[in-house]
Amino acid sequence: MDSVAVPKDTIWPIEPHTSAKHQILRKYLDAWLPILGTYNKRIVYIDGFSGPGQYAGGEPGSPIIALDAARTHRANLGGELVFLFVEERNDRVEHLNGLIAAIPLPGHFKVHVEEGTFAAHLTVLLDALDQERGQIAPTFALIDPFGFAGIPYALIKRLLAKDKCEVLITFMVDSINRWLTHPDENIRVLAPE
Repeated sequence: MDSVAVPKDTIWPIEPHTSAKHQILRKYLDAWLPILGTYNKRIVYIDGFSGPGQYAGGEPGSPIIALDAARTHRANLGGELVFLFVEERNDRVEHLNGLIAAIPLPGHFKVHVEEGTFAAHLTVLLDALDQERGQIAPTFALIDPFGFAGIPYALIKRLLAKDKCEVLITFMVDSINRWLTHPDENIRVLAPE
């Protein structure tokens, strides 16, 4: 599989760079969860491009890694843990829902799998908080799109302006470079400079 190609199937083979990202994510969550989970009654994990939760060889995807990190952590994570997984494709949402249904989750885990785009869901969430003049619970957002579309900087800036919010943004430089020289100017304009 070409490392910049967008997979067309519901699940696909995992690539080495994805395995590396998942190791980083797991180690980060192993540290982040007990720090914020100990001092806050609620913490939030957002996976903006969650995918189906599994790869063709059975390897777990980022949503399952996050749930497993929280579920098996040695620290007592007694407060409410909210997980928001956003995926654009219905077949992948259904696959992820099936995987999550098979995992015994503690009662204080609140898991939401939403079909749609990360930008649309985060905009609604932040608009509601701003309208209520509310504060989001400490939040970690994984933003791992295919390519560079779907992650408006202004939206990320809004999230990071909230207290105790962190993001991990990953993108493949090859994917961006590929589009910088695209013959269609509308596509070149979308590429970040």
